Amino acid sequence: MRVMWKWLRACGIGVLLMAMASLPALASAAVTQVDFEAAKSDAVAFLDGHTEELASVADAIWSYAELGFQEFKSSDVLKRLLEKYGFKVEMGVAGMPTAMVATWGSGGPVIGFTGEYDALPGLSQKAVPYKEPVVEGAPGHGCGHNLLGTTGAASAIALKHAMEKHGISGTVKFFGCPAEESGSAKIFMAREGIFDGTDVVLDNHPANKFEAESGVHTSALMLLRITFTGKSAHAGSAPWDGVSALDAANIMGVAVEYLREHLYFTNRIHYIIQEGGAWPNIVPDKVVVMAYVRDTDDRLPETYKKFENCVKAGALASGCSYDVQVIKAYHQKHSNDALAKLIYKNMEQIGLPEWAEEEQSFAKEVQKNMGKDQTGLPDKLIFTPPPAVFTGGGSTDVGEISLVAPVATLRTPCWPKGIPGHSWGVVAVGSTSIGHKGMLIGAKVLTSTAVDLIADPEQLKKVKDEFGELSERIPYQPYVPKEVGPELDMFESEMAKWRPLMEPHYVEPKL
Repeated sequence: MRVMWKWLRACGIGVLLMAMASLPALASAAVTQVDFEAAKSDAVAFLDGHTEELASVADAIWSYAELGFQEFKSSDVLKRLLEKYGFKVEMGVAGMPTAMVATWGSGGPVIGFTGEYDALPGLSQKAVPYKEPVVEGAPGHGCGHNLLGTTGAASAIALKHAMEKHGISGTVKFFGCPAEESGSAKIFMAREGIFDGTDVVLDNHPANKFEAESGVHTSALMLLRITFTGKSAHAGSAPWDGVSALDAANIMGVAVEYLREHLYFTNRIHYIIQEGGAWPNIVPDKVVVMAYVRDTDDRLPETYKKFENCVKAGALASGCSYDVQVIKAYHQKHSNDALAKLIYKNMEQIGLPEWAEEEQSFAKEVQKNMGKDQTGLPDKLIFTPPPAVFTGGGSTDVGEISLVAPVATLRTPCWPKGIPGHSWGVVAVGSTSIGHKGMLIGAKVLTSTAVDLIADPEQLKKVKDEFGELSERIPYQPYVPKEVGPELDMFESEMAKWRPLMEPHYVEPKL
């Protein structure tokens, strides 16, 4: 018996101990045996198999065309879609009823996708290649946000499908961000920590090209409401008894025009008189001006002070009082270079949509009717590096995300080349197969990028390290103070006016 025990100790137990010691390595090997390329293929196949459903969601949102913070039907459609595929959806985040966070999974990495779904005023348009509104003067999806929101949700759902099928751990999130065009929900979502803990945020936007971009290509922005208050009087018989708020606004405008020469070339100032008085023979006692002030993050505070001096000048010269209200303000967008390059790699793998002859003909007819060259639909892949010199330009509240989590944007090929955003031509293709194909390609690229990030921890670390360097250089500091909340009712009366006229044209999703 003792001999046997000695033998077991010498051989059997040793073998057993060796086997036990190897278990972690075997477990590790099991993890690395996940076929991530197969996972990507399954995600793409899932999207192909759900094209009709996803297109119907985008078309429903297109037909609702709801303005900022009024996207009740649009957000509900996306909520229902995400819940159908197993996501837990929290509505009303950061104090905004139409903002949402949808979550599936647990642990890391945490991959987020963005979605927007607000329309633009006055851009109602049928799905025809010539200008013809559905309802004259009503809103329309002139920036393709019906496609944007659906692309983000579809990407999250397809990634969840692949992870579940292949036993891949992690968390998938969809951030539903209302009012990008007006109230800019991402400001308040970032300020309230909604994006905190997200390893990567994959953003998308429909466009007239297929592009990934790196670096800084957008301006920081402030949206201001300036109210001049004077004193009304009869403009004919006693104008000397009046104090004209319109004079104050006009003097402000003249001062701004002279100021432009002395501002850096990255600056943009544009404004409108929203309320200019009641009637010509009444000295206006109240005038409201809406203004955008744009610049680089480092110059914006100084540019704003100079603009405010123009406001003061108008008030002082006319004898009015004034009030400046900051409605929203956000930072430049810093697109993560490592993430943008990974997106482009997947653009190369997925490729452009295959455009049908009738789609090209439709696109060229839109171009013709908008006075553009008839070059058809996007036909190349574009990677845009950081600009050698930043000259200023458009703005996006994705800039807020870029300072709290790594983010990069894929521009999806959803409308004809040369057609500008915020135009009837964008609305015209937004519910056609052209928009649907661009949306689907976008979801395939973003989902594939997400799988790559999960498959390669070193790639994810590279993305996060780059973000860490940005955070050290530019710590996140919200422009909008805590006491300022989203202006939820800015389009409430406008939508109340249009809904009854638009409702007969609504289409419902096939969920």
